[in-house]
Amino acid sequence: MKYTFQDSTELPVQRDFIQDIQDFIKVSKEVIPLEKSIIRIKQGNIQETSISQSRLEEIDRFQKDVTDCIEEHARGVGSEEILEIKSRTIETCATIALLKKNERLDDIDRQNRLAIIEVRQLEERILSTLSPFFETSIYGADNTYYASTEDKRLKGWQVSSVNGMRSEFELSFTQDTLKVEDLQKLTLPVRAKSGILSREEKVKKLDVSDFYITNIEYTKNNTRIVLEDKDAEHRFIISADDRTFLIMYGDHEITGDEKLAPAIDRDALYMFMVRIKEFFTRSVVSTRLRLILMDGKNAVEENIVFDCLKLIAGIYGTLARECIERGYTKGEVTIKIEEPGSVRTEKYISKSEALSELSSIGPEGGELASILGFTEA
Repeated sequence: MKYTFQDSTELPVQRDFIQDIQDFIKVSKEVIPLEKSIIRIKQGNIQETSISQSRLEEIDRFQKDVTDCIEEHARGVGSEEILEIKSRTIETCATIALLKKNERLDDIDRQNRLAIIEVRQLEERILSTLSPFFETSIYGADNTYYASTEDKRLKGWQVSSVNGMRSEFELSFTQDTLKVEDLQKLTLPVRAKSGILSREEKVKKLDVSDFYITNIEYTKNNTRIVLEDKDAEHRFIISADDRTFLIMYGDHEITGDEKLAPAIDRDALYMFMVRIKEFFTRSVVSTRLRLILMDGKNAVEENIVFDCLKLIAGIYGTLARECIERGYTKGEVTIKIEEPGSVRTEKYISKSEALSELSSIGPEGGELASILGFTEA
């Protein structure tokens, strides 16, 4: 599949940009009202808590006024009966005041817990709604993939970063463990002593096919993996970019060893690293967005998801404007799709259609439309 502008120039991002715009509008229409609801719940809880706090202060003032009044009326009284009445009245007043204060505090606690539950449910809905879109549809993001063995189970993460926004995903794999042989057979050279008398060191090809892959870190330009045997007696760390390898066996660098380096099967090792990268596309069964950071702040908890959407709209807006400039109709964002067999189709979204969809959200939608460039005449 090939994606171009209407003038047949290739799109800088080889994706169905029109579908991505439609998906962006869809998630915006779902997420912005959810974030508004969270803000309303938090503000309502603050107001209710403030009212309850005022009631507590009112109870304290009333108890003090009653106590002061009784003390004033009983001043100079020597009658034991009157003094007993005074004491019991003050005690009763304090007891009832405490009871009512505790009831109010229980109300505050119940209200806070209910608000927290409602907010967390809405926050989870925001993350689940954004998850598929954030995973693949944010252009220019730098992606780093991780996998490691925890409690004898393979767990994974994906971290995507762009323009101060960072998204973290949990990955689940088709398997709980990963061995080298699950990808291919592999040997690595090590020094081994041989001979009964001389104990001469020789180069030995160690078959690491049954080693576990216990740690992976994969970025666009570099891959780092850790291999360990069952008892963790032998441990290799392999780092590679497009041109070089670095292999550590314990504290010894194999790639810097003049005897071991020539014995490395670089073609097999290169293919192994390629398959490590492919593992993150072939073996991931589920991806779950768990955290969005915007300039270091938790975007969902801080209610700044709208700022994240504005950032994405800015990225999309740049490409949308170029589509319009290279297109034949200024009121539309149009791309051409070339399918296998040279079948060409055009796909578009009108600016007025997108503006209408986004405006249904409210002022936030209008702001997104403006950033996308859909409010121009």
